[in-house]
Amino acid sequence: MSTQLNPTRFGTIERTPEGGVIRYDRKLGFPIDDVWSAITDPARLAEWWPPLAADVTVDLRVGGSISFPWPEGEGMQTLAFTILRVEPPTLLEHSHTSPGSWMRYELEALPDGAGTRLLVTYFVPDPDLAIERGDIIGAHYGLDRLEAALDGKPVPVDMEVFAQLQDAYAKRGLTTLQA
Repeated sequence: MSTQLNPTRFGTIERTPEGGVIRYDRKLGFPIDDVWSAITDPARLAEWWPPLAADVTVDLRVGGSISFPWPEGEGMQTLAFTILRVEPPTLLEHSHTSPGSWMRYELEALPDGAGTRLLVTYFVPDPDLAIERGDIIGAHYGLDRLEAALDGKPVPVDMEVFAQLQDAYAKRGLTTLQA
């Protein structure tokens, strides 16, 4: 897989009384154990999740954390997410950047060894802020990068591809929410 835009797997976003829910449903041509490893193994996470090469750490247990350095202004901070649920190799849920937000990865082996269905759900208490920050686009792009990493061809972040994806979401009306 290249860093080309993949417009066929757009995320959806809906407003809820508690905030907003962003969802992605991907069918990946890789075994469930390989996908699980890519979302939980620190070295494999570093290939696709943060937008820069990072020292990712994972304490894979309820109450454990996933953390990595993140540029902030002129320095670095550490992003740390608390693991809320873990059921290898089918479920990982952790807190996310905004207080009260969380991300859930649900994996299901497809019949006849055809790969894995990955359903990603991202809850945000402030959907307008999530849209403004580009969370829906960033998560989509991260999943595209995950697929490239699973294919053994990790790709660095390409802000031009990110901008193309941003434009594609805008054309679909998925960068604003209806009240």
